[in-house]
Amino acid sequence: MKWISLILTAGLLLGQSPLVELSKKEKQRRKKEKAVKVITNEDLGKAPSPSVSISGARYSPSPEEGIGKAVKSPRKKDRKWWVSRKKKLEEKIASLKRKIEELQKKVNTLTTGFLIEQRPIAHQRLKDELEKTKGALERAKKDLEKARKELDKLYEEARKAGIPPGWLR
Repeated sequence: MKWISLILTAGLLLGQSPLVELSKKEKQRRKKEKAVKVITNEDLGKAPSPSVSISGARYSPSPEEGIGKAVKSPRKKDRKWWVSRKKKLEEKIASLKRKIEELQKKVNTLTTGFLIEQRPIAHQRLKDELEKTKGALERAKKDLEKARKELDKLYEEARKAGIPPGWLR
């Protein structure tokens, strides 16, 4: 047994282990590989301007036109913009609610007058005014529903834009 362990130890000391061989091969492989180019901001500034080829004709934007100027940047939507937009919609909803209440009171009054009135001419006038007021009431209800949907859309847009929820509370 001692002889076997002695032979194995001597063989390992004299020869190279597989791990040593692999590490040498890996070092040689890395030396042979080409160096990787790292792109920095300075390199991006030196890039040539893009050109567009349309059926043989080439177009390159002039420096005055600029690539960024072709697309108009939207107004920056900061906290003030979101809060003012929400406030306007809430004011619109509140005014529509008040208008609906007033129209409903007017419809109630006209309905009572219509049912009580016995004279044909006054009866017809009340009927016409009642129909007109009911139409205005329906339009106001539709407008209120639209305004509520706009407010919901604003909340959804803010959520998608990553606006903190506290901004619109």
